[in-house]
Amino acid sequence: MKFRKTIYSLMGVGVILIIICGVIVWNISHFGDTKVAFLDIGQGDSILISRGSYQILIDGGPDGTILMEQLGAQMPFWDRNIEIVIATHPDSDHIDGLVSVFKNYSVNQFWYTDAGKDTSVYRALSHYAKNESGVEKIIAYSGLRADIVSGVHLDVIYPFKNTMGDIEDMNDSSIATLLTVGEETFYFGGDLTSIIEDALPLNDEITILKASHHGSKFSTSDVFLEKTAPRDVIISAGKDNRYGHPHKRVLQSVKNIGAQIFRTDQQGTIVYRCHQEKCNVVLKK
Repeated sequence: MKFRKTIYSLMGVGVILIIICGVIVWNISHFGDTKVAFLDIGQGDSILISRGSYQILIDGGPDGTILMEQLGAQMPFWDRNIEIVIATHPDSDHIDGLVSVFKNYSVNQFWYTDAGKDTSVYRALSHYAKNESGVEKIIAYSGLRADIVSGVHLDVIYPFKNTMGDIEDMNDSSIATLLTVGEETFYFGGDLTSIIEDALPLNDEITILKASHHGSKFSTSDVFLEKTAPRDVIISAGKDNRYGHPHKRVLQSVKNIGAQIFRTDQQGTIVYRCHQEKCNVVLKK
């Protein structure tokens, strides 16, 4: 009987080791791919850009517990470092989860806007970012770039220097970025309204566009969609949210230009895997 228990125990250990090795091999086999994950974090925004062991996290959604679960599913379990964390603007549905990031991961750089907000969460995030050892804090303006690997880089295109003092709507302080992966370009605009988006110096180079402000009627105008001509539009919103996001006008406008729509409230986390500089969507419900 003892011999049989020993055999079963060894078999159990062997199965666990095989699973662990399989996970490691799978991660290594995809080490050269760029991955962009629009995380299913409810009514908010959180986007993880990964290339091997290099990660950029744009926003953290409204709940740190949910964000930690999502990051655990998307990042290798042995990787406890995030190279760049970006807080597009101080609204709670974008930054609440970032407090947990600073508690649980080491962060190399923190990009943020100089438009602050007097809330307990914003003060907590500022405290952790300030006191975290080794974090380089950068106020992000147009022209800032993160070079990930050759042909893959993230560029800040908004806000412009010396314009923040004129902003009345906090949403319009959002950091907007473009991620270039070979021939593909992703647009991440935080909660920018159409007043700002329509004036951005963009054309039809965008292939994947995250609808700003969760598909609100105040963003992603017909003018902006026609100018950028995206292939896909991603909407990050919570299921049955009280704001009615995404707005029916935005959905119809996207359909009018012939773009595909992907929604986190309906399809869960949406992942783009880019291999040899072309990106394909993978739905992770």
